[in-house]
Amino acid sequence: MLYFSFNAFIFLLNCIFTYAAFIPSGRLSHSSILNDRKLYFSGGMKFVNGTYNAYTNEFFYLDVSKPFTITDNISIPWVDLTYTGGPQKLDATACIGGKNNDMVFIFGDYPNNQPFVSQFDTSKQQWIDIASVGSVPTNRYSISCAGFNNGSIAIFSGYNITNDLWIFNTLRLTWSLSNATNAPLSRYSYQAITLPDDNILYIGGFSNITNSYMPMNNNTSGSTPPSRNSFSAILTPDGRIVIFGGHNSNTTFGDLWILDTTIYQWSVGSILNPIVDLTLREHTATLVNNYMFVGFGIFSNSSVSSKIFMLDVSQKDSYKWVTKFVPNSTDQATTIIPSPQNIGLVIGVTICGIILLAVFIAAMILLLKFVDYVQ
Repeated sequence: MLYFSFNAFIFLLNCIFTYAAFIPSGRLSHSSILNDRKLYFSGGMKFVNGTYNAYTNEFFYLDVSKPFTITDNISIPWVDLTYTGGPQKLDATACIGGKNNDMVFIFGDYPNNQPFVSQFDTSKQQWIDIASVGSVPTNRYSISCAGFNNGSIAIFSGYNITNDLWIFNTLRLTWSLSNATNAPLSRYSYQAITLPDDNILYIGGFSNITNSYMPMNNNTSGSTPPSRNSFSAILTPDGRIVIFGGHNSNTTFGDLWILDTTIYQWSVGSILNPIVDLTLREHTATLVNNYMFVGFGIFSNSSVSSKIFMLDVSQKDSYKWVTKFVPNSTDQATTIIPSPQNIGLVIGVTICGIILLAVFIAAMILLLKFVDYVQ
């Protein structure tokens, strides 16, 4: 009987851990986007068996309507949506669109057997096949999309692609080639930032034409950040573009630079508590409330990051790495629907409990019959 109880206990533990919290592993060259207090991450590449060739279709989000501490993996509210069957994409880019701004559009076709555009309905939590008609852009990757409030998304250049600018209408799912003049040189692994006046800033990257890194000082003043690609950039509500990390030849950066778009002046970002040896490339950065969430990527020692870093960007002249996230009061006031992950945990434990109870009852019946037989 004691042996049975021990095995039953092990069985229950196994059931619980089977449905335990999802914790994503390290990755690089993925895409990320914020929508409705959910920070989505899609695809990328993982380091497996000593090589960077494990393309993944993992799709998940970080629930930023809840408080958490990034130093405690169990407390981070990750929700895995890989079961929805998303695309396997590397060096892609993600923007929000659709009539209600509830659609995630992921652009990029590396590996080449993937559709160039993938659409995810965040309300129904399902992927939707897109059948674009008319002229469509050449497949490309290592790009950065720029979204507009009218439901349009701009895609510029890309790896080994000309300096063409395409506009995708997320309401009609149609493409159009822009006739904008004086386009900059073609490039890849750059960052595109949409300004409040609907102008797009294209920052950094590497040019196929000149075979060099693009300068960062076009029409700007102040000290200039070193040229780079594979970095991250976000726009704050007061008009600051914050860039972090990146890569140039044999150098992986860990510096912070600020472009004040009210006067187009660069300055070095002053971090009050710098993290020693934090250099990162092929990561993503997303603004959530007053924090820049820096996700995953690859360190200068070629190890892959499985971490989230948070930089407080609320102050114009000083920045600080933090470990605790507290949502805005408006976020916390929102009724939170249990996530599929938590529902799965409850269902899993319930099922295991029912099975265990049934086994226990059956064992007791057999035990009583055995006692009667002996007597």
